Amino acid sequence: MKKYVLASALILASSTAISADYLGLRVGGGLGTGIGDYSLQDIDNSQMSISTDPSISLELGYDFNDIFAFNVKGAGTGFKSTSKSNSNQSKGTIYELALEAELGYTFSFDGDTLVKPYVAVGVVTFDKDTSKMLGENNYAKTGRGAIGVRTILDNGVYFDGRIQSTDFTDKGKGLSAKLDLVTEGRITVGYRF
Repeated sequence: MKKYVLASALILASSTAISADYLGLRVGGGLGTGIGDYSLQDIDNSQMSISTDPSISLELGYDFNDIFAFNVKGAGTGFKSTSKSNSNQSKGTIYELALEAELGYTFSFDGDTLVKPYVAVGVVTFDKDTSKMLGENNYAKTGRGAIGVRTILDNGVYFDGRIQSTDFTDKGKGLSAKLDLVTEGRITVGYRF
């Protein structure tokens, strides 16, 4: 019986030591830009299109193990609203806060470099001005999906590249991928503790 207890303790201790390499809090900042030629149709006026500028983001994440992680991201994105009947433009900034669950697998190279391809899904909420533009009285909430790869170096510095798509479907309407999804590429650099 003592041998079983000792063997179990050794297995648990070694698995904890191995998983400790994958645990950690991450903090980073990044830049993103739209991918493809797209424009959103304004809710109140189908003759109005909205295009986005590059975005700046901050993120806080926690890796629970080599598979699961949770992220909180904040971003600011400039946008232009253009009328098709004349060239009047209005500009503004979209502020967002996103909560995401992440699923992937972390591979270890040379015992020091970790690489994790992943998929993430979550919910995004917007500031009041953006929410009004999206036809919501309160803070608008919508879905987001992403695929990406994160590389963590032995000194704790990480690089994260991802492609994400956010649903901007008008309230009460069905999803049209061409008109309602904003797809963005984003690069983040940060530190994992």
